Amino acid sequence: MKKPTQKVIQFAAKRGISTTTLQDLKVEGGIAQYGNRSLMSIVFGYYNLKGERVNYKARAISEKIFKQEKGGEQRFFNEDNVLKSKNLKNNTIYIVEGEMDALALYEAGYGIDCILSVPTGAVASPTEQPEASRKYEYVLNALDQGLDQANCFVLLTDNDEPGLALRQDLASILGHGKCKYFDWADGIKDVNEALLKWGKDELKWTINEGLCDYPLEGIYSLDDIPQPPKIKLYNPLFGWDDKVMLGAGMVSVLTSFPGHGKTSFSTQLWTQIAKEYKINIGMYSGETRVRPYIQRNIRTFYHKKLEWEQSDSDKNEADNFIQKHFIFLNHPNNSPDFNFICEKLQDMKSRYGISVFILDPWNKLETPEFGKMSETLWIGKCLDHLTNLAKLLDIHIMIQAHPAKPDMKHGNSPPTAYQIAGSAHWFNKPDHIFSLWRPSFENEDGTRNTEAILNVCKTRYEELGYPRSLNLRMNLDTGCFESFEKEKKPKKKTEIKTEIQKHWNDVDD
Repeated sequence: MKKPTQKVIQFAAKRGISTTTLQDLKVEGGIAQYGNRSLMSIVFGYYNLKGERVNYKARAISEKIFKQEKGGEQRFFNEDNVLKSKNLKNNTIYIVEGEMDALALYEAGYGIDCILSVPTGAVASPTEQPEASRKYEYVLNALDQGLDQANCFVLLTDNDEPGLALRQDLASILGHGKCKYFDWADGIKDVNEALLKWGKDELKWTINEGLCDYPLEGIYSLDDIPQPPKIKLYNPLFGWDDKVMLGAGMVSVLTSFPGHGKTSFSTQLWTQIAKEYKINIGMYSGETRVRPYIQRNIRTFYHKKLEWEQSDSDKNEADNFIQKHFIFLNHPNNSPDFNFICEKLQDMKSRYGISVFILDPWNKLETPEFGKMSETLWIGKCLDHLTNLAKLLDIHIMIQAHPAKPDMKHGNSPPTAYQIAGSAHWFNKPDHIFSLWRPSFENEDGTRNTEAILNVCKTRYEELGYPRSLNLRMNLDTGCFESFEKEKKPKKKTEIKTEIQKHWNDVDD
């Protein structure tokens, strides 16, 4: 290896670099050819693990121009010293943008086995897939040869747009979780400039004290997460206190067999909430016409009085309430697709400020032809999208969904979310799941039975209450659902004995 020439030593000294540093990092001096010009240059050697020089970079002393060996191997400058280190697994590796910056780090006291410089400088802008780009093959090769064992990488690229782009690309390849970075103060471009302005000791101390963890997208410590606002909760006002609450930014599902009253119940529930909280409700009613049926129901639930008993003044008052707080979605063929629903839902939020959207029922949506994507996967993706939309718009979305056709076994028990047609995601995805069920339509004496059971099948958050069964009945005098406490008959001794035996059988199993 040639020793650095006197001109190289003088050039380096002006940069704050000593002769010892030049020698330790195998920096040479000599004449390099730049086109038709021969210029005295400082020459940085690139060596493999066998100690063979596989490339060089020359920099003219008189002006800032560079050249590399034709066909030379692309690798980090000083990579041989780093990869041969016995302490590589515990080392923090400092990566800079130029060889002079690498010399400056060594001059400031950083170990020779923890300094690297990229061979080709920075890029103009971040690369879309840097790990797949040929310009970064040298990084992948170094990782394959053992650089991946390093404990941490500190990215000390230049303080300009290309330097920041290079930093982003390197972090993407090396792994954001293993990377730290340092932001230079205004007026400082790179490590070598900082060495000249701050001195050796100040440079090392400032870098070590100012290191920042590279941000991890989607991963935060507790202090990084802002305190969210309190969840807006709506009490459905059936006299259940806070046993059942509905929250903004959430998705709920109400299921029921046909004829069990889910449309009437949900209309009453949201009419009561709209009246109490002065909020606006968006609704798609695919099976029940808005006029006269939805209008009649809301009139009834608003006054808690049957429509035929209401005066014209009562009806006008209720209609004004509907006009102010309910916005209805219509589709020309009454068979909208999912994208139509989502688009119009956002329009309702923008124009009318809705706080709730009711989709009644799901099976009126036009479904795609299922080929590569199954129905269950499609439903799962739709529910994920609605969940994100509910959070983004800060609204509650209630979906009414039919169970699959009941068989003799399931027809005599309340439907569950797992029985909703199309997918088990009906249970997995929503925040809140309700099941409305009427055990009997007729009493033993032949009179009409109006009792029903609302099963709260799932609540994702404790603010919403807990899974439970609640008793409802339709008050035929008012046309409204109301809650009631069902009298519990005392159990016979034989029933108690059977339950005890069943308990111990379950324990044994």
